[in-house]
Amino acid sequence: MIIFHHGVIHTLHSCQPSASALAIEGEKIFAMGENDEILHLANRKSKIIDLKGKTILPGLFDSHIHLLHYGLKLSSINCETQSKKECLQKVKEKVLHTPPGKWIKGQGWDHNRWEEGIGSKEELDAISTTHPIYLAAKSLHASWVNSQALALARITRSTPNPPGGEIVRDLHGEPNGILLESASTLVEQAIPSPTQEQKKRALQEGQSQLFQYGITAVHDFDEWSIFPLLQSMKSNGEFPLRVVKSIPLPSLEEAIQQGFYSGMGDENLRIGWLKLFMDGALGTQTAAMLQTYEGSHDQFGTLLLSTKELTEIGEAAEQNGIGLAIHAIGDKAVRMVLEGFQQIQSSFPQQKEKIPDRIEHVQIVHPSDIQKMASLHLIASMQPIHLISDMETAEKYWGKRCDHAYAWNSLEKAGIPLIFGSDAPVESPNPFLGIHACLTRQNIQTNQKLSPQQCISLSSALKGYASTPGRIFSAHHPLGEIQAGSPADLIILNENPFALSAASLRDLVPCATMIGGKFVWKDTKFVY
Repeated sequence: MIIFHHGVIHTLHSCQPSASALAIEGEKIFAMGENDEILHLANRKSKIIDLKGKTILPGLFDSHIHLLHYGLKLSSINCETQSKKECLQKVKEKVLHTPPGKWIKGQGWDHNRWEEGIGSKEELDAISTTHPIYLAAKSLHASWVNSQALALARITRSTPNPPGGEIVRDLHGEPNGILLESASTLVEQAIPSPTQEQKKRALQEGQSQLFQYGITAVHDFDEWSIFPLLQSMKSNGEFPLRVVKSIPLPSLEEAIQQGFYSGMGDENLRIGWLKLFMDGALGTQTAAMLQTYEGSHDQFGTLLLSTKELTEIGEAAEQNGIGLAIHAIGDKAVRMVLEGFQQIQSSFPQQKEKIPDRIEHVQIVHPSDIQKMASLHLIASMQPIHLISDMETAEKYWGKRCDHAYAWNSLEKAGIPLIFGSDAPVESPNPFLGIHACLTRQNIQTNQKLSPQQCISLSSALKGYASTPGRIFSAHHPLGEIQAGSPADLIILNENPFALSAASLRDLVPCATMIGGKFVWKDTKFVY
């Protein structure tokens, strides 16, 4: 038995919201309460840890992450720079240390931040014509490539735009090096896939970083091929991070044939939702909007599915017990998703044992659609840190509509469950950056705030990062709460977040992380 005492314990459990001590037996919480009553449970074999006033919270969730791509990004160029010149300099440095012919990869650029504007293939060609260069945008809905990458992908002036994508061209009709939406896959298919060993290493490196942020469970939206790798790593004790693995559309038939359904598995590895895309992204102005983007007379964004297509795919999935998680950023995309769910639910009435369907991102929603979303019993899966990165772009292209952007408060008041994540590698998976965004909606670099009436409380933010996602699969002894019988997934903090200013939450970091009663990470200064 492990006993923690003389601490500040926030359980996020309504029946007993706080305690000063808790006991762990094996992988589960055994008891919690006041110091004397819990210390009384100790025996000669017990490990007793004096917290000396430190705080314990339940382990946190990242409810929307791309595990493999996050791990791979840790070893690629970070293109999230303040200027295009700085980004190009990073590419130059990488080229100097990379053999000719090898791919140069990076991610994170956002031309909306750059005074110099969007890039071109010529700028990358000036750095190298012997290395194929592929730089994914921060949103992952666009890419910037050089001529060598275009050649390897066999993209020429005569190559047609793929369905749901665009090869951007110059005035002469030549590809200019910018690829939007599905057009990026034309180049991605030419990039050698990482080996199993490289994937394993990337997953482990990503897991290690997540533990340092206090993340103990994730909902993963990466490629289906890593599912058997995760199974193998877990069976070998190499991957304690708890994973809900969702299914990309191209793998739906395979998943159905293998008999997979949403919720299948256990607390360590579970099957999640079918992931679909209704629209694009704000940064590329491909998020589908009810009204045109500010300053445009004809730009409404891009719809990637019709309501009919969504309904047909959704009914096929639901018929096989697979729930839906649908990417919808623009208000038109959200409305069409709601229309699709209404039709699907009329064909397959909600059953008590079925996990709820969800909409991913919901970055802007028309106020008249909020109550409809609530009546359909959908989850809003949102990434608070997107607000900070997208703030200037949102104001530029959505104007007064930003009153209904990242509308956490309005959705919460309507009774819609909120679950929070990062969309890493698009953003940092540090949940405390997201918590700070929930409470302040402020970019600390510019002091700019966006629609502060949509702020939510610290308690609400923590529910979104812990107890609400933890209860999706089990209301009895769930993850994300500290109660007797629940898995002992905990994080330890030197400071009590409820005693800090909202501004200070951004810099909060755990000093230790525990999964199933075992420490998976400890700061070198954490002594007990």
